[in-house]
Amino acid sequence: MEQSYYNRRQAFIESQIKLIEQEFTPSERWLSKAEKAKDKIPLSVIDSVLTKLNMNNRKQHKQTFNRQSIRQILEQLQYLWDQKRKDALEGRVRVESKENFDDLRWIESFPEEWPHTPNCELDDEQLERYAQLRSHVYKIQKEYIAIKEKSDHYKSLQNLVEPLDKSDIQQHVITKNAPVVNEIKRMRILLPKLLRTLEKRSDFLNKRQEGNLLSKSKYILIY
Repeated sequence: MEQSYYNRRQAFIESQIKLIEQEFTPSERWLSKAEKAKDKIPLSVIDSVLTKLNMNNRKQHKQTFNRQSIRQILEQLQYLWDQKRKDALEGRVRVESKENFDDLRWIESFPEEWPHTPNCELDDEQLERYAQLRSHVYKIQKEYIAIKEKSDHYKSLQNLVEPLDKSDIQQHVITKNAPVVNEIKRMRILLPKLLRTLEKRSDFLNKRQEGNLLSKSKYILIY
């Protein structure tokens, strides 16, 4: 079991290192755009820069991800794994006496797989069931933490908006019975009356003007 855990973690770390150690190369799409650019960068310059970059990365990776450092990381992981198995066998797993759903450490204190020993009273089906339950609880715990963080964010936004409800801004918000709405309704009634009054006034002025013109024309003819 221990060697299996060690090998799984070693394979995972090595796969991630291979991804990091991939050299930087310009994509065909980028090269195509570079060819159409007004100020073209010579390919020799690009190759030279990328060569230096990849060389520096290889040196850095060799110093950081050497065999000794990888072995130390794996040994630390193995130690933590063994400690969890030991605590589980001796009944020293962490069980919260108070509700604290914001902390993953309590579920992380349980090993991902319950240690199988010759004296273990659990059969394979029960051990598999334990692993499934542990994984399910861990997933729910993480989802709860994410939802709670989102809820706290919304509460902070609400606290920022609350002062607006207590200020003078609320008085100017248009509602069904707001003064501005009542004023618009009143103007809808008064406006047609005003238009009719103006039309009558306009007709009166036009007739008066026509009368003045007629009287002037008569005066001119008589004169």
